[in-house]
Amino acid sequence: MIIFNLNLIFLPALLLIISAANLSAAEFFKWVGKDGVVHFSDLVPDDPAMPSETLNQGEAAMGADLTKKNSEDIGTAVYEYKDSIKKIIDSTFSIKGGHNLGTGFFISSKGYAITCRHVIEDDDNHVAVLNDGSEHPIGVISLNEKHDLALILVLVREKTPFLLIGDPFTITPGDRVYAVGNSLGLQATVTDGVFTGMRENAATKDDVVQFSAPVRTGNSGGPLVDENGKAIGVVSRRITSQNGLPVSGVGFAVPSGYLSMEYGYYLD
Repeated sequence: MIIFNLNLIFLPALLLIISAANLSAAEFFKWVGKDGVVHFSDLVPDDPAMPSETLNQGEAAMGADLTKKNSEDIGTAVYEYKDSIKKIIDSTFSIKGGHNLGTGFFISSKGYAITCRHVIEDDDNHVAVLNDGSEHPIGVISLNEKHDLALILVLVREKTPFLLIGDPFTITPGDRVYAVGNSLGLQATVTDGVFTGMRENAATKDDVVQFSAPVRTGNSGGPLVDENGKAIGVVSRRITSQNGLPVSGVGFAVPSGYLSMEYGYYLD
């Protein structure tokens, strides 16, 4: 692991421009897990007992419900979000090395990215595996123990796609959200769920985002994305219940506000 000591540099926020012409024709697969959760991924599930169907990227991004909404009510929002799924997925990457499996996502075109502290804190040999399969070294810039966040730099020469940061306090319980990550080793898995509400982390007394889709090993550090394609949280499996045991059947994420507060100067 490479450790950097860098000064904060303020980067003004840029608008996300989505172009349908850049959408590739890659295939995605949809399947329902044993727990009833709908999954979308660019990899077929390893378990042959999970029947899957082939989807295009737009269908995988939105599921069936949003694509059926009245276009007069939502204008071009549906199409923009459908077209943005490739950028959302390309903005995330798997983290492998040591004993941990996790996810990260870019917040800047310069390779700055976010993950969970617990994903990278115990080993010095982590690499980022981008969605094109290429592997790149990771430099750790900052670790935040309280919020289980880490700011990292992926050493890649080209400009990186990145996610804009949203606000979970602006969405309503029942709104659709998507957890994107390296779930159970399946790169770029998009798990469908709904926003449940804001809760209090019993350990830190800070806010956490609760959503309906359970998360699996490898999801930690990945983004929780709203219907506008913005990251409203960082998925973390370390958030526990009041009795200290892992919570099952639901997902939790560190609110994006803490990310902006800690690492806002690195945002594009």
